[in-house]
Amino acid sequence: MILGVDFSLTATGVCAITNGEAECITVRSGPGSEWWMHPERVGRIADKVAEWAIPLGGVPAWTIESPSFGSKGQLDKLYSGWWMLVDALMGRGWEPPLRVTPSQLKKYATGRGNASKDEVLLAVARRFPNVETRNNNETDALVLASIGAAAFGEPFAGELTKYQQDIVDAVRAGGKDKK
Repeated sequence: MILGVDFSLTATGVCAITNGEAECITVRSGPGSEWWMHPERVGRIADKVAEWAIPLGGVPAWTIESPSFGSKGQLDKLYSGWWMLVDALMGRGWEPPLRVTPSQLKKYATGRGNASKDEVLLAVARRFPNVETRNNNETDALVLASIGAAAFGEPFAGELTKYQQDIVDAVRAGGKDKK
């Protein structure tokens, strides 16, 4: 199984590809009543991701979107939450994830690294018409899982374009794609 995770403090998109089939969910999380409850909140997100994924196919190979440097809001919570989620899942015996930058995700989906969320949504709906995604978080998770499937040699996305293969190669190598 390959898992794609689009981390968010309020609505984490998760998509699993198992035996060539994709299934996506959103893990919702509300804020704690106090700022120091942040680690517990992220722990609950990790618990929900693992509880959903493990029955689908055991400990997955996985990809995660790295934090966006263009994010707004409580960046301390966003960045620390991302690290806490990765640490919590690796603490369960999961291997380190492949990291995909936001621009790599967008370029893989649309051919452009600066595509809008709606452009990604439309491109994914066209490419994977048989996969139900209910929001942008699940759509991004599906793209992440598709990149992971290609990187780990799981059949899912079909033939890749040159720029998609370049992104898969860069993600597999742990680096940035060539511009």
